[in-house]
Amino acid sequence: MSLAGEHRFHEKFSSEKFAMRALKTMKMAGIAASLVLLACTGRVDAVSIPIDNHSFESPTVPGPPGNTWFDGIPTDWSGSSSSVYTWVEDSASLTFSGGDGPQHGGIGEDFGYIYQDLGVPFEANMTYRVDIAGAHRTGTGHAKLEFGVFSSNAVGTTLGNAGFIDVQGIWTGSGNPDADDQFNQLRDASFLNALDNNGDTIGSLGRMSRFDAGDTPPSGNVVVFIRHDGTGDRIQYDNIRLDKSPSLLRGDVNLNGDVDLNDLTTIRDNFRLPAATRSLGDLNEDDFVDMKDFLEWKGNYPFPGAGVGAGAGVPEPASWILGIAAGLLTACGRRRMRREHKRD
Repeated sequence: MSLAGEHRFHEKFSSEKFAMRALKTMKMAGIAASLVLLACTGRVDAVSIPIDNHSFESPTVPGPPGNTWFDGIPTDWSGSSSSVYTWVEDSASLTFSGGDGPQHGGIGEDFGYIYQDLGVPFEANMTYRVDIAGAHRTGTGHAKLEFGVFSSNAVGTTLGNAGFIDVQGIWTGSGNPDADDQFNQLRDASFLNALDNNGDTIGSLGRMSRFDAGDTPPSGNVVVFIRHDGTGDRIQYDNIRLDKSPSLLRGDVNLNGDVDLNDLTTIRDNFRLPAATRSLGDLNEDDFVDMKDFLEWKGNYPFPGAGVGAGAGVPEPASWILGIAAGLLTACGRRRMRREHKRD
């Protein structure tokens, strides 16, 4: 590196170091926050939205000596095409466990999906969450199961973060660090998201679906869907559920009802790190803390207003906030510059 380049590097590094040091000196107020890991049944104010044939008990699969499966789209559901390869199967005959009733559903077509129009419109400032159970069948290859919500005016277009269950990843031979070899057991995406066998703070076998409708909700009705991710083999599933609840306060990391510097401190401490919960700074539930989370906090700070809450008495000039943003934006750039400096 040239002398001029080295000077610019040290000047830039010094300014970033000063900004981050200033942020670290903030005194945090003692607030008893209840850190909540959200699940479909985890919030008192959540209201379930009924899904017809949610556990795929219809049509009834003929038992022995007849078939143990039915090839076709389940009752009350529609398919992405008239020929989508779907079925309903008798779980008991496979010794599957953990389902809601003796049957489960499956899709064996790349990118094929089934969906159901629930006949209810989206509501403003509501969060819609979908959970579903999936399983890895012994001796069979599987694809990733995806699920979530569409609008009836845009069937096929996912709203929010699609949920997933990596049923193939349950097999240790897949290389998934959280694999646990629990075959033939139907388990919820929310449960699989909580598994962390390798201790990296992120569950890599599943994630619930979440969509925040915002101030202007999508037109059309709520449509739930279950989809094959296109990587071959099959997906198997059961017991899909949907609920809605008033949207969480945007930017509120610790769920204490305000957006203040305590929330920013958590984002800073976990910036560019995997995160399994909102309490670690993952505001948009994409399992990572990054600029998207910071910008959501910044766009809603301060709430309920200047001089209220834990941020009371802390200066909030625009230049100060922009300085923090600059420090966060260049955190990864600083690491890259250090590597380039070493190469030179």
